Amino acid sequence: MNRSGLQTSSSALGVLNVRLRYARKLSAYGMALLGCVIVSGASAAEFSAQSLGNDAALVVIDGEIKVGDAKRFDAIIQPFSKGAVLLRSPGGSLMDGIAIGETIRMKALGTGVAPDTMCASACALAWLGGTQRFMSVDARVGFHLAYRLDDDGRAQETGFGNALMGAYLTRLGLPTRAVAYIAGAGPAEMTWLTAADAERVGIDVSLLDLGEAPMDEATAAPVPSAPLAAPSKPASHYVDGLDPSGDNWLALKAAPNVKSKRLRKMGPGTRLQVLNQSGNWLRVRLDDGAEGWAYSKYVACCVTG
Repeated sequence: MNRSGLQTSSSALGVLNVRLRYARKLSAYGMALLGCVIVSGASAAEFSAQSLGNDAALVVIDGEIKVGDAKRFDAIIQPFSKGAVLLRSPGGSLMDGIAIGETIRMKALGTGVAPDTMCASACALAWLGGTQRFMSVDARVGFHLAYRLDDDGRAQETGFGNALMGAYLTRLGLPTRAVAYIAGAGPAEMTWLTAADAERVGIDVSLLDLGEAPMDEATAAPVPSAPLAAPSKPASHYVDGLDPSGDNWLALKAAPNVKSKRLRKMGPGTRLQVLNQSGNWLRVRLDDGAEGWAYSKYVACCVTG
């Protein structure tokens, strides 16, 4: 596998860790989770582990990563010596995201992000810990600088947090250009990983087109028969940081520049799904389906539900 690029796999078998003895069983059960996306609807992360035999497991982390979640992850993965971790989270605690990633690397686990889901901020740092990293073609993995909230609830960059993040990324063996890329977006911005960027900066990822992957029913692991919870809405960005004594709205623009046509005004708290980024501008979709460009300085992350 090319260590510097995103690649498309033509088979679902061995999706998350081809070196596992039970790779077919792992990937078959993984496809069930990837297709259904088990979620609880709660904002805090939930952890679940499916034993695959021979000390292997498939672990799912779903929801916001809170302080103390690294210890919860350690406890759930402790009985197993190999496996893979599926992640879906808007982020959360920097320290716990890094600690989860370090445990993933120490145990040589693979990591994956399911179709049409997001793994951003602290979640993306944990995902980077995988000895093999996978993401679906329509998954989103996002990075930005570490931050803390000031007394007014505003996100402010933290030198200490970014030093910890940089040291962690270096321990993972990522090249300097990858570290700079991961730390390239401010606290209210997000850099979404693309195939071209991964190849350019040297982040080793395999891109999976699960629509092309046939399921071998004869070797598929059993899927739980209990009904799965309905997926919640993906975590959303929202309009924030406006001046209440000024216009107190953010323009949705037709193009990523200040001179383009204004499509509408967006008030504080307007929910946005980020689709793409061009410089300081974000391509966004509103809850009613309208799309346009928003200035990233006034877009914050994240709300769920």
